[in-house]
Amino acid sequence: MLRHIDICIILILCIIFGVPSSANAEDDMVKIEGGTFWMGSDAGNQAMPHGGVNNESPVHEVKLDGFWIDKHPVTNEQYAKFVKAAVYATYSEQTPKAEDWPGALPEMLVPASIVFKKPTTKVNMNNLYNWWEYKPGASWQHPEGPQSNIKKRVDHPVVHVTYDDAAAYCTWAGKEMLTEAQWEYAARGGLTKKIYTWGDQPDHLKKKMMNFWEGEFPYKNSGSDGHLITSPVGSFPPNGYGLYDMAGNVWEWVSDWYHPRYYEVSPKNNPAGVPKEHSLDPHEPGIPKRIVKGGSFLCSENYCTGYRPSSRMATDPRSSSNHTGFRCVKNQNQELSK
Repeated sequence: MLRHIDICIILILCIIFGVPSSANAEDDMVKIEGGTFWMGSDAGNQAMPHGGVNNESPVHEVKLDGFWIDKHPVTNEQYAKFVKAAVYATYSEQTPKAEDWPGALPEMLVPASIVFKKPTTKVNMNNLYNWWEYKPGASWQHPEGPQSNIKKRVDHPVVHVTYDDAAAYCTWAGKEMLTEAQWEYAARGGLTKKIYTWGDQPDHLKKKMMNFWEGEFPYKNSGSDGHLITSPVGSFPPNGYGLYDMAGNVWEWVSDWYHPRYYEVSPKNNPAGVPKEHSLDPHEPGIPKRIVKGGSFLCSENYCTGYRPSSRMATDPRSSSNHTGFRCVKNQNQELSK
């Protein structure tokens, strides 16, 4: 089976069999009117590990055309329909090719994905391997590994999807991947230069505002929000645009390639990021990275405040994990099917 179905084939399938109405129904999307907003933050990534990089500045004005956006991240149920219809296998369900991963140990070249493993005590925060594991058999259908399943998680966000896995779904559904600017504009819900999707006050510390890590990451989580892993979409209050899970639950892929200083030269009108060949992650300069937004159930006050709308994280588009998902967009020149 192919690792990734060619986009042209998916488009042909959509033409022949039609796009599922449930994937494009108006009640599953929100229309965002075009407009201008202030993108980024001059406060910086104060809670990021290793001191982080101030990749959120300068705050700059961005003008966007209107678009439709999914109300919530794509769920396991929605993704299952795509997998069945398109006969699709995600990256983590395929055996990696040795030529794609030079130097990799043979035992690592098996179908696998990245899974969070909770330590029992405080650990060295400079070593990510203290809480991440490359787990054979982990996939969107088995979030924690072969022993787990999604039978009771049909309404949870799909995870363990690479960027291409996400883009393939959006194409099948007659949609597209969001740009970073579209995502942040939508996440802010009409608010201007606010720290969180709901305002400047840390309401999440006293009210149930989102699914995040409550305690000292990575070994102590009270789970007082009712969730230690992903939560059903829409479990927490929507933002000002009626969008759910724009903070916490899962990180979400966007189409932009990453560069920490892109905001210094970002164009004002409908920016779409730097070209792939200009992508740069100072920690891994040889690997072009895309951006994920929104934080996840693993973001905490002491380690990663990724649930701020301005937060942006560089991620290898070939990677997948149990805290990264996505949602789709329809631009204003595309008709919304009912």
